[in-house]
Amino acid sequence: MDQWTYERYQELPDDGNRYEVLEGRLHVTPAPSSYHQLVSRRIQFLFYELERAGQGQIYDAPVDLLMPGADPAQPDLVYVTREQERFITKRGIEGVPELLVEILSPSTARRDRVDKLHIYRKAGVRRYILVDVQARTLEVLLLEGETYLVEASLGPEDTFELIDYSVTLNMVDIFKGIPVE
Repeated sequence: MDQWTYERYQELPDDGNRYEVLEGRLHVTPAPSSYHQLVSRRIQFLFYELERAGQGQIYDAPVDLLMPGADPAQPDLVYVTREQERFITKRGIEGVPELLVEILSPSTARRDRVDKLHIYRKAGVRRYILVDVQARTLEVLLLEGETYLVEASLGPEDTFELIDYSVTLNMVDIFKGIPVE
């Protein structure tokens, strides 16, 4: 099977699908659900105050993440610190960001938990947050050396402060109005 390159990836149509190249393979996912989008927006807004204060920038999908030695990916949310703003280019984010968020869906859960976790760890992404909308859980993974350690594992009513960013993850607020399935 042909290996996908960034150049080939750039030729894909803008047709509403999300395309990612992971380890040389093309992955296509449909548009996320409305609940996925709501959770993404709520988490993004938590980081918006940091952006307003000039401490960094938060991006939501679709934005190309181009990390050295890794294929292009499109995480749900990407946070770059003020010191990392040089990574922001017309093509996307070209470097290893401080924090990535993936919101799991049935079609992407394995890829987010296994494939992307491996890629992000290998690239050196400091924090990786996985949100499971159906289970109403959230995991904060912190890179220590070459291993992700679970910094926090939150259930439906938990709260956790990301002290480095002065951001509080309040699960009740994040999932407010989303029916339990």
